Amino acid sequence: MQMNILSRLFSSTRLWTTNIRSTGLGAGLKTSAAGGEPAGTLPVKPKRPVNAYIRFLQSIRPELKTKNPKASPTEISKLAAVQWQVLDLANKTKLEEEYKKEQAIWLQQNAKYLSQLTDEQKEEIRQNRVEKSEVKAKREHRKRVKELGKPKRPLNGFLLYCQDQKPKNLNREENRSQIKSLSEQWSKLSEAQKEPYQRRAVDAVAKYREDMLKWEEKMIAQDNMDVVRRKNVLIPAPSKDVAPPTKTSKATTRRQ
Repeated sequence: MQMNILSRLFSSTRLWTTNIRSTGLGAGLKTSAAGGEPAGTLPVKPKRPVNAYIRFLQSIRPELKTKNPKASPTEISKLAAVQWQVLDLANKTKLEEEYKKEQAIWLQQNAKYLSQLTDEQKEEIRQNRVEKSEVKAKREHRKRVKELGKPKRPLNGFLLYCQDQKPKNLNREENRSQIKSLSEQWSKLSEAQKEPYQRRAVDAVAKYREDMLKWEEKMIAQDNMDVVRRKNVLIPAPSKDVAPPTKTSKATTRRQ
């Protein structure tokens, strides 16, 4: 079973070609109120008008929220979609005409905006888009591994101590103050008092590593190679009795 998994891993190209960039660049970029591009050296970008349905959604959302105070944003959107389906043609046509008029104006404004950009500003916009794409890819990757059931990293001794001692349901400021207080308490504990928490942390790490190996074997078996940690994957050394692959066989492997 283990050899079969490693064989599939070795022949898969997805593990080597998938590259989720983990930089945090772009996460805190400031954007202009008008267009979403980062503020600073860039001129204000004309704001693209929203389509007829979004206009309707924006106009009806306050009323729906008032009538359904406990509804989530997703539920509000579903309620609006139902009302959009039964909206009469005259109102839909009016909203569509408003959109088309604003769209025509925006196209002219945007063309002027683009024509005034310097090469440096165009490059800055390109870089900003790349960074946003990387942040989005990282966020989607985290969501995917969570959905696939990736084991959570264990807490260290200090955090286990905080978990036991800290009250529940604190707001951000209360939580920050409590952590600071617990940090001071932790520093005053003797090694004997810390030992139970440190031992729990060591046991948790051992279990985490075991769970990760099992989870990654499962991911490999399911061909989810892009979520497997490359640095922790062991590829068996080729046998001395086996001739090295030829160029033709490598090309064939890549095509597969």
